[in-house]
Amino acid sequence: MSRKDNNSINNTTSVLPVLPADILIPGKDIDPGRFAVVACDQFTQDKAYWERVYKLADGVPSAAHIMLPEAYLDEDRKEIDRRIAGINKTMAEYLECGVFDEYKESMILTRRTFKTGKKRTGLVAAIDLEQYDYKKGSVSPVRATEATVLERIPPRVAIRRGARLEMPHIMILIDDPEMTVIEPLEEAAEAGAKTPAYDFELMEGGGNVKGWVLRRSEYENALKALKKLADPEAFRKKYALSDDVPVMVLAIGDGNHSLASAKALYEETRSPAMRYALAEIVNIHSPGIEFEPIHRVMMNIDPAEIEAEARSYFGDDLVIGKGCAKARGLSGSGIKHASEDHFRIEFITKSIDAVWYVSRARHLLSAGAIQEFLDSFISRHPEAKIDYIHGDSEAKAFGRADNSCAFILDAMPKSDLFPTVIKNGALPRKTFSMGNAEEKRYYFECRRIG
Repeated sequence: MSRKDNNSINNTTSVLPVLPADILIPGKDIDPGRFAVVACDQFTQDKAYWERVYKLADGVPSAAHIMLPEAYLDEDRKEIDRRIAGINKTMAEYLECGVFDEYKESMILTRRTFKTGKKRTGLVAAIDLEQYDYKKGSVSPVRATEATVLERIPPRVAIRRGARLEMPHIMILIDDPEMTVIEPLEEAAEAGAKTPAYDFELMEGGGNVKGWVLRRSEYENALKALKKLADPEAFRKKYALSDDVPVMVLAIGDGNHSLASAKALYEETRSPAMRYALAEIVNIHSPGIEFEPIHRVMMNIDPAEIEAEARSYFGDDLVIGKGCAKARGLSGSGIKHASEDHFRIEFITKSIDAVWYVSRARHLLSAGAIQEFLDSFISRHPEAKIDYIHGDSEAKAFGRADNSCAFILDAMPKSDLFPTVIKNGALPRKTFSMGNAEEKRYYFECRRIG
């Protein structure tokens, strides 16, 4: 997509950061259920999952062969470089061998149906990275919702630098309570007037995904509705803001570091193709969007030492286990839930199942309060390692391993996201997840970037 193309679109959408793209999807002869693979940042401590994926994808075109799961980023540099070289070679082969069909100047309406029956509908389109900034204090129209860990960007840039294709696992949120942008597209699709471009079952319990390719006449009303959400006067009235507060049109829901890496490489190359990144746009008010907590697992630690340092770090702002009735603002013989004054955090080790109550005076969010403590602990114990795990049972299982512990957090209400980010800036990293690991976006749509 050229700069000229962008300007042409912006003449009708008032410099919206959302544009159509030349989208690639696997052709009719490709098995979509073996091509589509869950996002690379899932199952980071479960290589058995990825071994099953590679077995399913063996001998056929698959996203598994053109992406690098983060579970393997702990390998030595030579092995990672070997993997990246193989990925780049396979991308070139897929393009040359006609694995994909290309849809020019398009968007894709995609609907995910999970095993529970819950549905999530989104719009796959290009995001203009000129209107996105992941740095702290950003006031760009496209804004990160969580703090960006700068050390995580270079490995991802290295993967993207030599790639011929990008595959999005990025999901970006809009705050559209009147459901004016995506839902009318969904209603038209449900009317059956348009045949889906794909409709198949995802591997490893991912449910079903269905997608419709949209042309300009079909998506232009969605862009007009998005333009209304971006109107400065309407935006400031909606959130009770002063006249000098910049508009935030899109908030990153999933894939913040992937989008940050795309931005970093664009700033490095200034390549017109690199100026854009594919993402799925979803309405935060969709019943298919649920915020799940992201738990913390610590490894290579002494759990007793963690607890002792936490008592010292938090002081009177921390109450552990029974006797919590003495905590400020809490009552009764024991506490089962968070209160107006305290967060509830489960502390799990091989021999301990305890509950920590941390004063809300420490932070706006439980993830922020515990992350600040863990960052402080790691600064004094460089041998310690931290991972961020989706799913209560998975996190607890890792926490019960030797020399490990887990912190199980409650979910953040999704209605708090836009007001909090607009008024207070990006949240602590790994504050929330949109669904559990199996519900994350699967790689399927692609775009040429090299």
